[in-house]
Amino acid sequence: MAFNGLLLRFIRFLGPGKEPAEFTFTPGLNILWGSSDTGKTFLVEAVDFMLGAGSSLKDIPERVGYERVLLGLTTAAGKDYTIHRSINGGSFRRYDGLLTDVPEDQKAGKALSAVHTTKNFNNLSHWLLQEIGLDNKHILWSKKTGELRSLGFRALAHLCVIIYPKITQVTSPLYDGQYQDQPREYGVFKLLLTGNDDSAVTPESAIEVQSVQAVERHPILPEALEHLVTTYEDELAKLTDIPEGLEAEERAIEEQLEQLDASLRSMEGQISETTRRRKDVYDTYARLTARSDEITELQSRFHLLDQQYTNDLRRLVAIAESGQFFVLRDPTTCPLCGALPEGQHHDSACDGNVAAVTQAATADIAKIKLLQTELQETVAALTKDHTGILAERRALEVQLRGYQQQIDAALSPEFGSARNTYEELIEKRASIRQAVMLQKKLQAARRRLDEPTMPPEKPETRETSGDVEQYISKTVLRAFSKTVENILQEWHFPNATDVYFDEVTRDIVIGGRPRGSRGAGLCAITYSAFIIGLFEYCRSRKMSHPGFVILDSPLLAYKEPKGEDEGIAGTDLKPRFYEHLEKLAGDQQIFVVDNTEPPANFRAKALQFTHNPEIPRYGLFPHIEKTE
Repeated sequence: MAFNGLLLRFIRFLGPGKEPAEFTFTPGLNILWGSSDTGKTFLVEAVDFMLGAGSSLKDIPERVGYERVLLGLTTAAGKDYTIHRSINGGSFRRYDGLLTDVPEDQKAGKALSAVHTTKNFNNLSHWLLQEIGLDNKHILWSKKTGELRSLGFRALAHLCVIIYPKITQVTSPLYDGQYQDQPREYGVFKLLLTGNDDSAVTPESAIEVQSVQAVERHPILPEALEHLVTTYEDELAKLTDIPEGLEAEERAIEEQLEQLDASLRSMEGQISETTRRRKDVYDTYARLTARSDEITELQSRFHLLDQQYTNDLRRLVAIAESGQFFVLRDPTTCPLCGALPEGQHHDSACDGNVAAVTQAATADIAKIKLLQTELQETVAALTKDHTGILAERRALEVQLRGYQQQIDAALSPEFGSARNTYEELIEKRASIRQAVMLQKKLQAARRRLDEPTMPPEKPETRETSGDVEQYISKTVLRAFSKTVENILQEWHFPNATDVYFDEVTRDIVIGGRPRGSRGAGLCAITYSAFIIGLFEYCRSRKMSHPGFVILDSPLLAYKEPKGEDEGIAGTDLKPRFYEHLEKLAGDQQIFVVDNTEPPANFRAKALQFTHNPEIPRYGLFPHIEKTE
């Protein structure tokens, strides 16, 4: 195994009559930040799309007219390629070199299927895996049957391209799909950490059934049976007073649980939808706030400029009036030195042309007045714009408070009470099921007591299959956890001690708390640490990995801090985060996409999408003037 990482070079959107929209990547740390609705998340989704994602790209207004997407890549061997795909999906075409457009020759390049299959290696997935050294690997698909399937690039793409809001999920970063996909996802994790796939597992083509001879049962002494019956009766009495009604009680609890589950799902769905709407409103509010701050700064500067114009006008008016005085006055003896008019030499300083100086001052006065008028008109327009923004912000604040009230109402004591009732019913159902099991054992013991000698049973058939264990050495998991711990400590994450990998949840535990038990903002940071830790673990040990990481909104805690997240906003985690990633990236790529502004010493290295047509860069796509 070896670390043969890929380098992203560019992604370019093309369409007839459309200005090409391109984003260029560089080795090392890449930073993109700015306002919402500028195409940041769309850019991340487009990279994933060009790496074989089957889901189509969002139908945003800015992409109208664009029909082709190009992705430039450089392999570990140093060879450049350009991948072409229709913006509507479908198969790919691979060209040698870094191209700015698709060649006119339709036979140029090599067609690659978007579907991973072992029957035809001419697909994008197999080529990407071949370049990073993970082709022809087999991963466990079913633990019960031992079924294996060929590894596809999409099975590990979610470990290097993290799209918002996935970065905030409370479940393990290893999981990207449904419950039945978890064996495959854990198998991919094992492959990256150890370099070993599951090809050693032998699938069961058919369940082997073998006949088992009946074992002769020796009679049990009646005294032992009576003692057993008494023991079961005592244990059953501790669990229920009415053993006959256990099944009916269990059915009643199941019905209550179904009703509560539906109610809780409805409440949680309402909270999720309200939170999403609140985020959309907050993004607009943040954009308006940024524009308001920008206008305030401009007004302050324009006020200073207006004062400068006023001072210049006063100075020029004084010059003009003084010149007029000197031109019109009668010659007289100098009041300072007593010199007679014929002995006074005014032309030594201004060539005696006082009228020209006065005329120039008058012309400058007219020019400055014009500039000052234009400036005042601009200030008036900005003030009007600012007034509208403030009014819109006040309306948005009302909406935000309304959404927060809806969330608080959904998280009311009734919601907590329903959750508590649900948990109590789960515990009660477990107790009833235990009582049912005891009752069955009691009935069987009583039958044995009545009939102590039972005829030999017929031979039974047993299945010899068993679940396949997915084993990763604790030494390996400990080393991975230590890598994540070191990263969190480099970022100055609070209580980043005793980090270990929980094999039940298949996620890390930090300072005694499961990673997913924190707020969304802290989940995003710890999720990032997990993904970066996996990248660094593979690179430092020369294990295979795609070679790059894209993180969408890792610093969510700084954008909209709430609850636990508020404690992180006042720390130095943000600058430490960027400083560490810049040092860690090296020749590979770590691409951070975030709404929040990076630290001052990183702004020159970062690219901002401003959402302002007057300040470049507007967004991923060129600004389109809205038509009425």
